[in-house]
Amino acid sequence: MEQMRLGLVGCGGMGTRHIYGMHQLAQTPFNNIELCALCDVRRENAELAADEAEKLLGARPEIFTDLGEMARRMPGLAAVDVVTDPSAHHTVVCAALQLGLHVMVEKPMAITVRGCQLMLDAAHQAGRILSIAENFRRDPSARLANHLIRTGAIGSPYMGLFHSLAAGNHIFITPWRHQRDKGGFILDLGVHFTDLIRYQLGDIVEVYGDARLVEPIRHKPEKNYSNYKFYEQRFAAMDDQIDADADDTTQAVFKMANGATVNWLVGSSGHGGTSGECILGKDGSIQGFGGRGGTISLKQRGQEMTHEQILAAHPDFTMDPLTAHMFPSGISRGDPNTDLKLLAYQQHELAAAVLDNRKVEVDGIEGLKDVAAIYAILESSSLRRAVTMTEIENGDADLYQQPINQNLGIN
Repeated sequence: MEQMRLGLVGCGGMGTRHIYGMHQLAQTPFNNIELCALCDVRRENAELAADEAEKLLGARPEIFTDLGEMARRMPGLAAVDVVTDPSAHHTVVCAALQLGLHVMVEKPMAITVRGCQLMLDAAHQAGRILSIAENFRRDPSARLANHLIRTGAIGSPYMGLFHSLAAGNHIFITPWRHQRDKGGFILDLGVHFTDLIRYQLGDIVEVYGDARLVEPIRHKPEKNYSNYKFYEQRFAAMDDQIDADADDTTQAVFKMANGATVNWLVGSSGHGGTSGECILGKDGSIQGFGGRGGTISLKQRGQEMTHEQILAAHPDFTMDPLTAHMFPSGISRGDPNTDLKLLAYQQHELAAAVLDNRKVEVDGIEGLKDVAAIYAILESSSLRRAVTMTEIENGDADLYQQPINQNLGIN
């Protein structure tokens, strides 16, 4: 199979996970990627990642600390996978596009809507693909829920509930996720959820939201839950507590273009929590929006069907060949490599788009809309009124984002 030469930019914890995703892809008949280069401003990070790549992929990529040098010195380099700190996404991605490279960038696309727009403009000017690494919608459970909605299994959807509120004051993976000018974890985590909502129910047109900081002090977790060497080193160096200034609790009502409404409650703070996802239609309901490692259930006329029963009752539901190969049962729950397999899907999609002139599913426009939906909540809270998605996406309502853009030099 023809392979696309790829460089990985950003070799921290998530960058390492992307290499493990490439390892999953390499074990299938669909492998269309050659990882030829690694780039990180900290050479020691790239060295750690190169060790993993050599072990997993059988070849040690070249190491660089400068993106331009990598582009000049690597013949045939077609694309880069950008996995840097999100606050640098707009800078790194625009530079890569200007160098003539196709790009896949981790979510969130950027940490402000304006940053997203700069990336869109750069992709348009360069005539290159810009793909966003949003993986929740790629899971078999999300695909199945989408199939049920499209084929009318629950009739016209009129309401959705998306509740994911956890208690606690621990540091969420990394300290930067609690800093407003780094995006904050509501943005970092929430774009998964806004993408799922939009995937299942279409575009959002209006938002009324509330956001607040409940836990201004965050504490180091008792243990590190990842066995990657990078994560182990970072955890050992982490402060026992940090000051937080990014909002950690949000609630909102989304008005959808199709007339449905979605009740949103997302955060991690305080001493209580709740969770639950549901899509309500005139003829039934789906428990769950789908998502990484998830399952759904279906209620129709008083009868409930499990995920397995839905699959048996809907032989018309099919998955793309790579997903069907990785999840032959149509269920990802319980598979310890689900996250890595979904990364592999995204990497394969980028290479197929470059090699075969195809479109990617989650492009820059989709990525901007996902980020804008989170900022609609934050801007609505700051302005104390409902906001339209048009004014958020156009940058006409950006009170919350103004200091972030100023700190990052985004004009």
